[in-house]
Amino acid sequence: MANWRINIDNPSLGGLAPQAFHESYPSFGNKNQAGSMQNMDLTNPGYIDQGPGWAILTNGDSNGVVTTLIKGIVDSTIASNTTYGVGGTELYKFSNTTVTSDGTWPHTIDKAAVTGETGEDVAYYKGALYYSYNHSGSAGDIGKFDLSSTFDDDWGSTTPTGAAALEDALHPFANGGNDILYFGNGRYVGDYDGTTFDPQALDLPEDASVYDIKWFNDKLWILANRPDLSIGSVNKVTGSIYVWDGVSSSWELEIPLIGGGGALHVYNGTMFVFYDNSSLAPYGAGESHIGYINGSSIVDLGSVNGALPYYYQVTSYKGFILWIPGNEFVYAWGSGGVGLPNRIFQYSEGSGSAILGGIATPFLVPILATNATNLSKISGVDTDCNWKSLIFDITGYSKEHSSIDGVRFNFESLGSGARVDWSLVDNAGRTIYSDTVSQVKGSAGNNQHSLTTAYFPLPGLNAENFRVELNYSNGSTTQSVKIKRIMVYGTN
Repeated sequence: MANWRINIDNPSLGGLAPQAFHESYPSFGNKNQAGSMQNMDLTNPGYIDQGPGWAILTNGDSNGVVTTLIKGIVDSTIASNTTYGVGGTELYKFSNTTVTSDGTWPHTIDKAAVTGETGEDVAYYKGALYYSYNHSGSAGDIGKFDLSSTFDDDWGSTTPTGAAALEDALHPFANGGNDILYFGNGRYVGDYDGTTFDPQALDLPEDASVYDIKWFNDKLWILANRPDLSIGSVNKVTGSIYVWDGVSSSWELEIPLIGGGGALHVYNGTMFVFYDNSSLAPYGAGESHIGYINGSSIVDLGSVNGALPYYYQVTSYKGFILWIPGNEFVYAWGSGGVGLPNRIFQYSEGSGSAILGGIATPFLVPILATNATNLSKISGVDTDCNWKSLIFDITGYSKEHSSIDGVRFNFESLGSGARVDWSLVDNAGRTIYSDTVSQVKGSAGNNQHSLTTAYFPLPGLNAENFRVELNYSNGSTTQSVKIKRIMVYGTN
């Protein structure tokens, strides 16, 4: 007989295994990587933790004053710990605790002779707030707020030199380092220099549509998609990133994508892009890839199961890029620190509601909008959390199974109410063994279970394979079990 031991060291540095979502019981990857997870916080390199919970801001739901789905949020504070967001017919002002409710806020966008105003994005530029929206006239517009008392909802189509209506399209904003405000406008990129308004400053190919724009390295980077052909009832879409100096009559570089693109994000001197390399229509079910631009090519960093994020569904937090691939979950990518490996993990969900709105970190803590007309910020920890290791094959040289003799967990000191239920499960979905790590067991004086480690001797369980599953559904929303290491011992 031979003894064996499987160490799952530093699971916080593993993240999700590559392409894990393609299998129910994946086995490919590093030992510390997960085959599956839901709402797990891997931002601390020392341990895996329950993902964050969310607390609705004061006045931040339909019982308060948030009555529409918020999309664009200014991802910085503007004055006195406040920022702004827009969605539906409403423009909102809020702090890190409260959505403003007074005679001025929320402001209802009301363009004369149209209905159905639907907010797209917001930007702070030269001492004023600008907000883009579409409306029932199959067109769009830009409003202006002077940060004092005056709202001009049809400013873009009536006031500046060159005033004109916009296309009925996505209208993301970007503040240029050249002191110009840029905005998406269907197949065009528009701009405003503080005096002159040009809704067609750059024209892209006739069938293109702008999905996102970012200013980076003294250039405007434009993500646009073009319909290509139909595959049955599914539209194929191809995207490109166009690099423009903001002045010339045409772009200077085009970086084609295999499929459609969703959003751009600038972080730590690097331009990241979210795209779908399946070449199917964006924002549908599929794989959401994250990559970065290296010269004129894209380096793929990984993918998750879900649709592409919109321009208002990407932000940064704790050294990680957060994005929303689809309608429910928030994912994260990054290392969180110098010398640590990059990893992807499923970080949180929007209080059980589909996330169709924006995410931003204007107050250094993520703010999240959901389709339940909620505006929330991170608070406490969630309990709808689980982590599942890869499947480990333990068949022996001359045997079709092995004996699992014990499991040890190492973790941070447990607080009152901390608990995680764990189990060993094979690739047929059968539970081989289950038990609990909790502060109650530790304080009871069991010599196998202290406040920082727990050993579970097993009665020689025979198995061909297993994975370790952690389930926090019976845990606490304030005290979590932070797992540092898992060791499984056996013989064959």
